Amino acid sequence: MKTHKFDTLSFLSGLVITVIGLVFLIPQEPTDVFAILGDLGTWFWPLVFILVGLAVLAPLALRGRDQSSDESDE
Repeated sequence: MKTHKFDTLSFLSGLVITVIGLVFLIPQEPTDVFAILGDLGTWFWPLVFILVGLAVLAPLALRGRDQSSDESDE
């Protein structure tokens, strides 16, 4: 497999989407946790953002591992 250079745009996009999901998921006050747990519908969009962000970041992380293992094989 041909190696590619680090894709900064994909990395930043995944990071921004993941942070947006976390911002919506983290409550403003500790007592808000119970309200959030009571209304599971509010968890849907933050989890979607987090999963999309991780889906963008995962190939980038795995690509770095593949390159290091390919270099050690040579």
